[in-house]
Amino acid sequence: MTVENYLAEAGALASLAGILAGFSLAAVIQLLTASDHGKLGTAGVVVFSAASVMFLYSLIVAVLSFSAAAELNRVPTELDNLNIGALLITFAAIYIFIGGVGVAGWMKSRTAGILTTLIAVISACFITYAIGSVFSVFM
Repeated sequence: MTVENYLAEAGALASLAGILAGFSLAAVIQLLTASDHGKLGTAGVVVFSAASVMFLYSLIVAVLSFSAAAELNRVPTELDNLNIGALLITFAAIYIFIGGVGVAGWMKSRTAGILTTLIAVISACFITYAIGSVFSVFM
């Protein structure tokens, strides 16, 4: 892999993680400032908080790897395990975030809960298919 490709991939991961961390933190703030929703509100805060710190970890790893590659002018293979771990944590955070979206509807009404859960499950299926399709290229 060339340094340019590595930098593009690290930048893409940093962008994705940063945007999703922001959405997760916004959801936490909304849930904290909204009227009390009981156990579902607490679950929402916990789920979106977990997703946000996982996205932030991936963001930090991507930015530091990006900086190392740019400074060394080569792909830092010493960071492969760290980068793979950050990518897997990003995938897990995406699923946790989707779970939070599914839970969020239940705070409003039964109908909203059913719809958001259905949307979350369908989204998780599509994301799993996309990740599997990309991984299958390398196997």
